[in-house]
Formats: sequence, structure tokens, C-alpha cells
Amino acid sequence: MGIFRSGMRWRSRLMLLSGCLGACAMSVPVFSYGSMAPYIYSYLWMQGQRFDIYHLNLHPSLFLMFVTSCGSVIGLLSKVMNERILYAIFSALLTLIMLSLYWFGTTYIALSIYMCAIGFCGGNVLVYTIGKATEWNPSKSGTANGVIGFFIGLSGFIGSFICTVYVNPNNVQTQRVYDPAYPELGNVTIFTDPTIYEKVPWLWVIFAIMFTALFLPSVIIVRSPTPDEVCEMTPLCDESFEVNKLTSDHNYSVVEMLKTCKFYVLYVIVMTMSLALLTGTEIFKELAKDTIADDHFLNVIGAALAICNAFGRLLWGVVMDKIGARWALFSAFLVITPGIVLLYWTRLMPWPYLINVCVVSFSSGIFTGIAPALVELFGHRDISLKYSICLSGELFGCLLFYLLSIGSVKLYSDLVFLILLAVPCGVSCIAGLIFI
Repeated sequence: MGIFRSGMRWRSRLMLLSGCLGACAMSVPVFSYGSMAPYIYSYLWMQGQRFDIYHLNLHPSLFLMFVTSCGSVIGLLSKVMNERILYAIFSALLTLIMLSLYWFGTTYIALSIYMCAIGFCGGNVLVYTIGKATEWNPSKSGTANGVIGFFIGLSGFIGSFICTVYVNPNNVQTQRVYDPAYPELGNVTIFTDPTIYEKVPWLWVIFAIMFTALFLPSVIIVRSPTPDEVCEMTPLCDESFEVNKLTSDHNYSVVEMLKTCKFYVLYVIVMTMSLALLTGTEIFKELAKDTIADDHFLNVIGAALAICNAFGRLLWGVVMDKIGARWALFSAFLVITPGIVLLYWTRLMPWPYLINVCVVSFSSGIFTGIAPALVELFGHRDISLKYSICLSGELFGCLLFYLLSIGSVKLYSDLVFLILLAVPCGVSCIAGLIFI
């Protein structure tokens, strides 16, 4: 019996690790976007496409919007087609989508379509991966999702590393330029050296190769446990001192869940999670482009925040297993809310800014707590469908983030922009404590 249990543990860990590689691969082009944004903006500007850099925030917002709104497609299609085949199809499509930006050219519109497409495919990949992680680790869903989140967070580190080593190894600095044909844009900060911005199209080829290499293990290995394997996991759950006791006494159906007040509170919290996540990972270069004139240091910030976000996702998953959704959500947003506002002042000093960004990024790792919070509040039943429905709250959070970004161009200052991002996070802090 001990041999069987040991084999089951290793099988469970193998499934989890394979799923983590797939989730990391899917996330690299998106969670690296904050580091790549200045190079992409410079490339588009030199191609004659004129707009403010804050408009690039549309792209990660589109990705998360399509991830959340389309992530349940694989669950619906699985009724008529094998889940693993669907997973392989979506994975292959992601590779072709990345290569299409190299084949057909990188433009603002092409990037927008690309983010929608990768969000559609990536959302289904993510829902499948997280659903399988929960099935293979029923007693430690928070920890399992935290491990997946850790690898997703590391994807940003990979992007920052590529930006430093491949795109700008000599630490070429940006220049201030002015186009009299677009006086409303004023002086913009871009890379004018063609050896920098002309490498942008090749980034998509690098990402496609990396993506394929990381995804193959998950496509081949990840699957649902068989009925016999589920039976083998039961004694492991019963005898483990790590069993997650924070599970709902009642296994709610999706319809029953939608009738509860707690679901809609959690839905709003998920919406503000996307604000915190995008703030912590996507705009750090945009905020500091005029105050920290050192591209390598900004890439160091990108790498550091990615590592902090990765460990945040991992540790918040463990914390949620230990203390529950209410206190975990409250603690995270208690740090996020003032941290976002402080970015306005700390960006004037390199090292305080790095620490501030890392703290916000670490705390936004609470994003990984959505699935375990659903398990705690509503049970394991139909967890993939529940997760995809709740995750759709990000759709509105991403839309709000983009609208606030556009408003910051002309309507208000960066300080007001950050305050407007922080207020919903403060509301979630209070709502999580009172209603969850």
C-alpha cells in the first residue's frame, strides 16, 4: 500500500509540474509585455504609428479580457471532443499566432488581434491546467494553484531576461523626440537606435520556440485522474496532516452558487485583482520612463517583480489553505491599496521604486487564490466551470484599467490615475473582510 501511495504522489507531482510548464509558456508573451512595451512602442513609432504609450495598455487588458470571457470554451467543447485533443489544438494555435506577428508584420492593430487570439486560446489552456491541478491535488488546491501561479509569475522574469540579453545588451538609453505633425503627444520617450527596435519582430519567433518547448510535456502528460486513481488519492487525503479543511460543507452547483451573495462579492474582488495585477506587472516602465534613465535597471525591476509575483502566487496559495479566503484577501489588499499610490513618489528614486513595485507585485499574487476560494466557499463540484465564470470578473477589471490608462493621457495626472486604481482595491479589502 505504501508503494502505491508513493507512486500516486509522484504521479500527482508530475501532472502538476507538466501543467506548470504549460501555464508558464502561455504567460511569457503577456507578462513580459511590461518589459517589452518601450521597445514595441519605439518600433511602432519608427514605423510611422503615432499614439501615446499608455495606449499599449490595451494589449494586456485584451489578453486578460479574452482569457476570462472565453476560458470556459474548452469545458463546453469537451462535451463533444476529448479534452486532451482540444488542449493540444489550442496549444498549437498559440504557437502559430505568435509566429503570425513575424510573418505578417507587427502593427498596433495586429498586436490587438494577437492579444485577443492568444487570450482566447490561453484562457482555455489555463482553465484546463488549473482544473487538472485541482483534480490531482484535491486536499491542497490552494498550494497546487499557488505552484502554477509561481510558474506563471516566472514568465515575466524570462521576458525581462530576454530584453536585457537580446534586445538591449549594451544598455542603450531612450531619447526624447517630438513630431510637429502630432503636437498633442508632446515629447515622447523612445529608442531611436535601430539595433534596438528592429529586434522586436524576432521576439515573437523566440517566444514561439520557447512556447513549443515548454508546452510539449503538458500536452503529452496532463490528463484527468481515472476513477481508480481518484480512489487511490482518497486515503492520501484522509491521512495527510496537510489536508485542507477549508472546504465548503455543501457542494454547490453552479446555479446554487450564482444565487449566493458571497459569489458576487468574490466576483467584484476578482475584478479588482486584475487592476492590482496589471498595475504591478505592466506599467512599471511607463511610470518611471522619465525619472529613471537606465533601461537595464528597469529590466532588473521587471525581473525582480516577476520573481516576487511568482513567490507571491505560491505563498498566497499556501496561506489561503491555512487561514482561509477572508483573511488572505484582506491581508493582500491591505498591502496593495497604499502600495499602488506610493508608486507615484517612489518612482523618483530607483531602489525605493524597485522595493515598492516588488511589494505590490508580491501582493497581487493573491490572484492565484481564486480557485481555492471557490473550493472553500462553494465546494469542488464543477470547479472548472465555476472558476471560468468567476474569472470573467477580470473582463470588467481589464476594461476599467484600460479606460483609466487612456484618461491619464489628457484628463488627469499620474497621481490621480494611481489613486483611481487603488480605490477599488481598498473596497475589496473591506468587502473581503466583511462578506466573505
